Amino acid sequence: MIETGTVKSRIRERGAVVVQFYHLQTEAECVVLQSTTGSNASFSLPSVGTQVVCWLESGKNIALGAVFSEVDPVPADADEDGLHLQYGAAVLELSGDKVDFKNDLVDIKTILKQVLSAVKNLTVSTSTGPSGTPLPPTIAAVEQCETLIDNLFR
Repeated sequence: MIETGTVKSRIRERGAVVVQFYHLQTEAECVVLQSTTGSNASFSLPSVGTQVVCWLESGKNIALGAVFSEVDPVPADADEDGLHLQYGAAVLELSGDKVDFKNDLVDIKTILKQVLSAVKNLTVSTSTGPSGTPLPPTIAAVEQCETLIDNLFR
């Protein structure tokens, strides 16, 4: 039978959750059904408090998917056609042909841009004073890297 319940606890080592079925006045351990094969495998357990749909059959219970969660609502910036993975404050988003990896303090694109800016403006102490900035071939290479970063990251 197919039933809706609320996740009461998570059993990470078994890839399962304990689900409370209030209307049935019972709970059951349900294995979480997710695609976890191939090179694009990912696995996460629904948070405690999340509503899930489960298939309950002769002790072989399967959580088919999350329905609703007040604990983990869908983020406002999540693209319905992309991928939005969040763990704590760390977020990985894939949208269209761009990627974003960030937390609540900084994102990877900003870090890379600051490194390239430092390289473009690099000066070195010499016996006659500070050197000039890098030569044009170095600046051109840095600008090419900046273009690649803009093509990959949001």
